[in-house]
Amino acid sequence: MESHSEGHPRTPPIDRNRELLKTAREEIYKTVGGVNLSAYIWEPEMDKAPSYPKSVAAFFFSSGWDNGQVAQFAPHCVYFASRGMTTICFDYRVSTRHGTGPVEAMADARSAIRWIRMNAVELGINPGKIVGVGGSGGGHAIASSAILSGFDDPSDALDCSPAPNAIVLFNPVMDTYSKYAFGRDRWPDQATCKAADLIRAIRPGLPPMLIMHGTGDRVVPFDGSYQFARKSSKKKNLCRLIEFEGQGHGFFNFNLSFEMYEATLMAMDELFVELGFLEPDPEAGLGKVD
Repeated sequence: MESHSEGHPRTPPIDRNRELLKTAREEIYKTVGGVNLSAYIWEPEMDKAPSYPKSVAAFFFSSGWDNGQVAQFAPHCVYFASRGMTTICFDYRVSTRHGTGPVEAMADARSAIRWIRMNAVELGINPGKIVGVGGSGGGHAIASSAILSGFDDPSDALDCSPAPNAIVLFNPVMDTYSKYAFGRDRWPDQATCKAADLIRAIRPGLPPMLIMHGTGDRVVPFDGSYQFARKSSKKKNLCRLIEFEGQGHGFFNFNLSFEMYEATLMAMDELFVELGFLEPDPEAGLGKVD
């Protein structure tokens, strides 16, 4: 039987997320150990941009601190730029590319938020309306920038706050220290592992937070998000947990399920409107990303 590919080189499949990443403006936000770390920036079109300084959403890709794709949240960035926000995908250090671990990822997330604040005028954004968004290990990194102290890059401007003003997390690593914790062996020592545990660090006055987690997640246990949201709410923080029944790790990704992507995107949009970071959407429909 003749193969359709015989004599005809196969065209590699299009990675839509990577193609969308090419539509962003790339800037270097940090250089560390000879490595340049990039920020990929989308600006709203003139007719979509507000007349006042814009809110900004900073995205940190899912990882187990070992790998991941900076293009993961490109569809989210394109959508929220169309809603009038400045959106940014940040690269950060991971073990497969940089030989690093979770401590370096935490430091990079803090550096990224500081970079936004220190460049607020040039970016045309409101430094008091920064949303940090992250998945899995990237979720831990950005959440830790608001909850923990002591994980800064010493070259940062330490007088500038690294805490975002709101946080959205997808199947995040909240528990780093219990016997059920994901990636407990990836920390340099047990003292650091314990110090990085977000559940233990809950206190009043945390930024508003939305957590979305599949109950069927076999990589990062759902219980970590449940325990965090329950305890944070008891401290009078706004911490909203949306359970996605039976969904596994990464259920929200655009290239996995448009239905789940749309549902999580709408939950984010509603929160941003509620917090005054976005104007209500008069069309109220998301539509697919081309």
